[in-house]
Amino acid sequence: MRHVLRSIVASLLLHGTFAIAAPDESTKQACRDIATAVPGRVSYPNSIAYLSEITKYWSTALRDLKPACVILPKSVEEVSAAIKVLSKYPGVNFAAKSGGHDPNPGHGSVQDGVLIALREVSGTTYDNESNLAYIKPGGEWNDVIGALDPQGVAVVGGRLGLVGVGGYLLQGGISFLSAQYGLAADSVVGWETVLPNGTIANIDASRQKDLAVAMRGSGSQFGIVTRFTIEAHPIGKVWGGMRIYDAANADKIYAALHNFIPNGADDPKAAIILTNVDAVGGIRTILIFYFYDGTTPPINSPLAELLAIPSILSTTKARSYADLLKTNGEGAALLNSRISFRTSTIPYIKSRPRMYTEIAKKWKEITASYLTNPIHLTSKCSVDFQPFPAIIGKESQRRGGNAMGISEADGDRLLLEFQCSWALAADDPILYAMSRDITAWLDVKVTEWLAEDNMQNRYLPLFMNDAMGDQNVTGTYKEYAKFKNLQEDIDPQGLFHARAGGYKY
Repeated sequence: MRHVLRSIVASLLLHGTFAIAAPDESTKQACRDIATAVPGRVSYPNSIAYLSEITKYWSTALRDLKPACVILPKSVEEVSAAIKVLSKYPGVNFAAKSGGHDPNPGHGSVQDGVLIALREVSGTTYDNESNLAYIKPGGEWNDVIGALDPQGVAVVGGRLGLVGVGGYLLQGGISFLSAQYGLAADSVVGWETVLPNGTIANIDASRQKDLAVAMRGSGSQFGIVTRFTIEAHPIGKVWGGMRIYDAANADKIYAALHNFIPNGADDPKAAIILTNVDAVGGIRTILIFYFYDGTTPPINSPLAELLAIPSILSTTKARSYADLLKTNGEGAALLNSRISFRTSTIPYIKSRPRMYTEIAKKWKEITASYLTNPIHLTSKCSVDFQPFPAIIGKESQRRGGNAMGISEADGDRLLLEFQCSWALAADDPILYAMSRDITAWLDVKVTEWLAEDNMQNRYLPLFMNDAMGDQNVTGTYKEYAKFKNLQEDIDPQGLFHARAGGYKY
């Protein structure tokens, strides 16, 4: 709990707990002008449409932010009309919302500004001749994969079906299919986009290569994407689900994880998410989401080593990919909490099989004073260990690359996501501060571990999908300066850079 007190004011400011009193007159007029430009699409506080939209956030913290008005466009032309109005009001802030899964206040939410909610800009179609899927940003991955399933294809997408589409794709997107095809963004070859000046552009990866790379992992800095054109991949029945383990098996599980990580190239069809959960009273549970692109997992492999460890509960079986993603998301869908993410990228270090135990132990120490308090009965914190093998970088390069700039030469890594859920707004600064403490500790430890193993100068960019709002994600990208200049060229008035939420160059 170190640094909590001195982080309180910064956290309140960063995460929007200090609400602005009311929309100013310019914002109110912008809402009225948009209502004129797109009749029937604008709703205001206390209306059913407004209240319905601002409660459709996965983290309940975002429901505290009240926009001046909500725009529910149904077409790219209506999104364009809204952006053209906003360009005339330089003091008006806004946000674009896809699925509402990002828990960072001010990203897909806005206080006293204009919220453009893309729920009605949704739908998935597939062209068998070109093998391309056309996917709009509204809705969630259950919708997308469910629509493609009868065609015998899938796109690289979310691992839990409830995750929203647009933000996931624009921020990179790790998938169960990533060792075979790269990040989700790497398979995107076209972006129908409303640019900062309101122009509707069709960005093509083959003709606008630099911009295409930037669109794959920069977030929503270049405009509002209203349709993604994505390379599809064949898929049949898969094997997977969740297994829950007693913490007494933690040493065996982490030893098996250590053996699994460097084998991505040997069996790219296998993928896992390993989640260590600490809850009130010091109760610890380990969950593993399993995936194998086939009906039966191999019996002689690092994956088999994990599967041999006894579990308390298992839902793993052969099923459709659509059913797997839907089932994976059912537990998360039940959460009714304030939620935070924070990320770290760490290297795979062969000589340190106990590294994962050290990280889990430190996270437990940091959160203990909060989670041992019985008044926080529904709270919990977790760390996800997500293998990020070098082959993902290889597949990314093969498809032209992404903004993260990953490559096969980077070696095997892990993406860590530290997540907490809690009930009370008054506790926001405490939970945010604890998340900062664990990544600050990791920054020091990873440097020490790399030095001890003569592995300095490893490229460890942060992963945007799992980041907290104050993390300088794009600042960790190797081509930051290039993408910053490109963003300024496309957005010279700073519409998206200065007035919309999300990560920035």
